[in-house]
Amino acid sequence: MIWLGFSVLCSVLIANFLMLVGRKGKISMLPIFLGNYFVASIFSYLSLPKLIAPVPVFDLTFGLVTGALFLANFWVYQKCIVVNGLSLSVGVMRIAMIIPVIISLFAFRESLSLLNMAGIALGLTAFVLKSEPKSLHNLLWILALFAISGLTDASMKIFKELGSGNEALFVYLIFSSAFIYTLLAIILGRIRFPVMAIVYGFILGFPNRLSTVFFLNGLDSVPAAIAYPLVAVMIVVGSIISDIVLWKKQVNRGDVLLWALLIFSLIMLNL
Repeated sequence: MIWLGFSVLCSVLIANFLMLVGRKGKISMLPIFLGNYFVASIFSYLSLPKLIAPVPVFDLTFGLVTGALFLANFWVYQKCIVVNGLSLSVGVMRIAMIIPVIISLFAFRESLSLLNMAGIALGLTAFVLKSEPKSLHNLLWILALFAISGLTDASMKIFKELGSGNEALFVYLIFSSAFIYTLLAIILGRIRFPVMAIVYGFILGFPNRLSTVFFLNGLDSVPAAIAYPLVAVMIVVGSIISDIVLWKKQVNRGDVLLWALLIFSLIMLNL
């Protein structure tokens, strides 16, 4: 469970860092993510065992696919924010955790108690309340974000069940392929490389890599059907605390109701 807590902490740090960067002015995000994936891939490479056997075909193929999902998820998320707004987009990304939960339950035969199921339902209710249906202008982007976010999250569990077990190599394949895909997108789009954007990306790379590593470690002791909704709720709770303490968010009754649902959901997921 401690590994999931570390993963959540890294995710909340990432969100706050992006908020800070966003307040500094309009900066293209692709160069930031290029620096991010560069740092993450370098440190992932340094973490590889000294003696590496030939890479299994499944690990290589699935690592390349997952790297593409990481980049596609970010790109669709950015587009969805422009079309449908931030609140609805964040809500959809969190609701998408139902995809890895369903895969864990039906494909890998994991089980949930009634309290765990109630916790998931309560968490989903909170995410729905967090979104703003009236701002839904383009259903296609919403559906794309839901599908890609869910599949990106599910990739961790799928590797746990079907991969070779060499997590260090898998993480390296994810970030190195995402770096190559991002670089190609920048070259083809003829996007400039601002120095500060690359620096921001270097900083972002550390918590981004660690969040993935910690989550994979957490799946060793916590069933995925519980881990995914648990992490989703904890990230939102961490974001709420950040909004109040760091960004001085003004709290209304709707926020209080949302937080209460998330806290009860968190308790039931741990029972």
